[in-house]
Amino acid sequence: VTALLPPLTTYSQFLDGRRPSLETYYEFATQTPSTALGDLTTPTSIMTLVLMVFILRNIKAVLLPFFSRLGRQAGRHTHGPSWEKANEIRIVKFGEYVFRLLFHTGVSLAGIYYFYDAPWWKQGGTPTLFENYPHQEIAPGMAWYYLLQCSYNIDAMVSLLEMSLELQKSKDSKFPRIAWSPNCRGDFREMCIHHIVTNLLIIGSSFFRFTRVGSMVFLVHDISDVPVDLSKLANFLKWKTATAICFASMVGVWCWTRLGILPWRIYRSVLFESWKVCESGVIDPVYYVHYQPFFVVLIGLLILLHLAWFTMFLKMGYVLIAKGEAHDLSEHKKGEQDATATSKAKRA
Repeated sequence: VTALLPPLTTYSQFLDGRRPSLETYYEFATQTPSTALGDLTTPTSIMTLVLMVFILRNIKAVLLPFFSRLGRQAGRHTHGPSWEKANEIRIVKFGEYVFRLLFHTGVSLAGIYYFYDAPWWKQGGTPTLFENYPHQEIAPGMAWYYLLQCSYNIDAMVSLLEMSLELQKSKDSKFPRIAWSPNCRGDFREMCIHHIVTNLLIIGSSFFRFTRVGSMVFLVHDISDVPVDLSKLANFLKWKTATAICFASMVGVWCWTRLGILPWRIYRSVLFESWKVCESGVIDPVYYVHYQPFFVVLIGLLILLHLAWFTMFLKMGYVLIAKGEAHDLSEHKKGEQDATATSKAKRA
């Protein structure tokens, strides 16, 4: 398959005898289309990703404690000192979700600005996702959009494992054992599968040059994550009115994006329009038949996970309406009161 894809320009090829410099790298990275940065499996992209993940984690190391302090102050002001002492885990997670809210809001606005006139986003324009394949140009903005999304999702996967698992001393062995952390999410299994599938799609769509499809999937997820983060922040602080408003917007946006646009526009196009990659005559239909199911299965898994989360939202909405209580079942499978009681029992 790689022999059928047009080669991407490497930095050494771009230099063409010139000396490396910051100026030439800036020109290569931001002004030159279809470079090695457009494929996340190339050495250039891998080194860039490692650097971006390192920078991102260091930024979070500074910002998360600051955001957690803001959550602590807000909770103390609203509920008093006793709430603060009983909700240390909640306060730590508050910092994480403030960062996520800022990231998802920023990358959503950037995506809308960058792709607002993209033909594949226009009504009836999804066939352009596959036209002129595999000779579609990878613009520098698209390459960096992918690098940013991939670095964030790698960090999100690592952060999920750090938050949900911990090493404990074993009585029967000299080696520590891996155990569930008190901070573990209630939907850890679903979230872990989601991160694995997402990262496979990111790397796979980059390698096979399906970045147009990938960019649509990114934007749909980022937009829908904004009200999710707002709902979690409001619920962490137990602001009931704000939680109800954010929850209603979350359900509406989730239906529009992840249960609307993703299955009925993007997935439908992958199923019924992706055959257009064979129109140029470069891609043999045999390759299409072998590799198209990879994307069909992975995007299908994402949609199934979204449906699973949506049923969780319905349960949360029922509890909110029937009992007037906000329980984030994605954080605590059996409800927040049970989780709090369990935490207290462990401390005792």
